[in-house]
Amino acid sequence: MLPLMTRVVIQSDILNLGLPIGKEAYIIAYNRQVDVAYRYLIRVPAIQKDFWVIEDDIRPLTEADTVEDYSREAENVIIDVALQTRQFDIIKQLKWKKNG
Repeated sequence: MLPLMTRVVIQSDILNLGLPIGKEAYIIAYNRQVDVAYRYLIRVPAIQKDFWVIEDDIRPLTEADTVEDYSREAENVIIDVALQTRQFDIIKQLKWKKNG
């Protein structure tokens, strides 16, 4: 059982609840009853909604996931700046770094 306030990412929507797949969420409560399918109550700050979900719909967000997201976002910002300033050699270096 995951502890409260654990950062998780929604990886599927098995029961078709309209979950925003790929969004980050926080576990704000859990249901200890054995006969209930919905195990966790999660809060999705991006859309400001709560959902009861099953355990297979979420996974804990690791530090590697956040570092990967931040590096991807930083790379997008660098590309935007390079395009605005017409410094295309920066984009070539980023592509070379990815492929190399």
